[in-house]
Amino acid sequence: MRGLAEVLALLAAGTALALALVRIVHLLHMLQLEEYDTRRFVHWVVLHSGQLAANPILDLLGLLGIVVLFLPLQLVSSEGVIASSLSIVVGLTGLLWERRLGARSPVKKALVMTPRARRLLGCAAILSVGTCLALLVRQARLALAIAWLLPLLAPVVLVVSRTIMEPIEASIRDWYVRDARRTLAGYAPIVVGITGSYGKTSTKFFTAHLLEARYRVLMTPESYNTAMGICRVIRGQLGPEHEVFVVELAENEKGGFEHLLRLVPCSISIVTSVGLQHLEEFGSEAAIRRAMQGFVSMPGSGSTVVLNGDDPVLAEIGSLQGKKILRASAGGSLLSDLHAENIVMSADGLSFDVVMNQGQRIACRTNLLGRHNVENILLAVAVARELGLSWSTIQDGVATLQAPPHRLQMMTGAGGVRIIDDAYNSNPAGFAMAMEVLAAFPSRRVLVTPGLVSLGKAEDTENIEAGRRAAGAADMVILVGPKKTRPVREGLLSAGFPETNILTARSLEEVTGLMRSLLIPGDTVLFENDLPDTYNE
Repeated sequence: MRGLAEVLALLAAGTALALALVRIVHLLHMLQLEEYDTRRFVHWVVLHSGQLAANPILDLLGLLGIVVLFLPLQLVSSEGVIASSLSIVVGLTGLLWERRLGARSPVKKALVMTPRARRLLGCAAILSVGTCLALLVRQARLALAIAWLLPLLAPVVLVVSRTIMEPIEASIRDWYVRDARRTLAGYAPIVVGITGSYGKTSTKFFTAHLLEARYRVLMTPESYNTAMGICRVIRGQLGPEHEVFVVELAENEKGGFEHLLRLVPCSISIVTSVGLQHLEEFGSEAAIRRAMQGFVSMPGSGSTVVLNGDDPVLAEIGSLQGKKILRASAGGSLLSDLHAENIVMSADGLSFDVVMNQGQRIACRTNLLGRHNVENILLAVAVARELGLSWSTIQDGVATLQAPPHRLQMMTGAGGVRIIDDAYNSNPAGFAMAMEVLAAFPSRRVLVTPGLVSLGKAEDTENIEAGRRAAGAADMVILVGPKKTRPVREGLLSAGFPETNILTARSLEEVTGLMRSLLIPGDTVLFENDLPDTYNE
């Protein structure tokens, strides 16, 4: 009996630990999507407690652990054999339940097992198994009870592991930053830094494209804009052949712009905008303004800074000693160093004139969608001129610009349906501009959106306004996430949009199913914002 009881107890503990590790891997995915920020992860756990409790087997196993913890149960007794056997069955059922939940909720962006993720998972595994082994030496019953409770405590285990690993991760980050700084200083390219509340990535793509006509250019890919992402590009891709390094800088990076500009001191920089995006991270609009205005005055932002001439916050910035301030205005401001006139927007793209304050004028044409892209192009043009490109070269470059992935990117879908992918747009100004683009197309116009996020206390108000704007542009709206999109629905209905033309889905997978039966040739579908898996309902 004793030998059988001990074997069953070990199997029971092993099954429970396996279930706990499966839970920790899922939570690690969420932590990674939250950029390893403990505060944001805990906030996610609180908001998604129902999702974490979707596996009722965890409660049964935890209840069994509590019973064993408080009752004088001897593992070598017949009761211990029954408890261990029951735990094995419950644990295996829990693992199958987890697999079923994962199959029902496919992810858009899978967990990437980076070295950091592996280290964190290893720490969580050692913490879980090590705690049970340490207790086993003195009190086997307590060790088994803790093992049964661990699946329920998986969020706590991951947070504790994150805290334990932080000093190690900080030292690793410091080493990477020092190595990247040495590499960048050794090759000494012209560094063009681009920041702002929105428009950074598009402006980065446009700037790099124009400069490639004369220079060998390296650009940070996708949305690589934090210190670690930039380090990865510098250490892995930058070489002696690169004359210009175009880098996107996150305005919400930990440590602020000082940290980023120590890593990549700029020769020239661009500030695209100051808006509400990332309000949750900054805490207030005033903090965002201070951060953006402070960036311009920092020595690391370069001797030349190009500003959006239409942004009221950036307009407050006057002359700065040792800085050349250039302004670009899509609104036609004559006070800017260059501005746009005769803007014509259609479903086929944009045409406009670029006018310098000296009176020079060139006509430009691009297939890009969205009036806001005129501003992004002008900012890129200002840098191109500063680095010596001719007007004819710039004109040719503008004509061949392509939309960055997921930013008003036009595609043709099955059955002749037009698809506009604006999945990476998630700010109020961008939403309004996207509605202007959608309205330029003939009916039927279908909007698919989960609304706007990361706007703090302003989120509901902005989503109501987004709904009102959508009512004037779309013929049909598919809202992704019933709870999250209630303010958008409220805005649609308040603007007189027919409730019968509002559909709701819980995921993009459901959206795909809806559209198969809904769309007909000639329809235009705009995907506006695509939330990460942390927002799944």
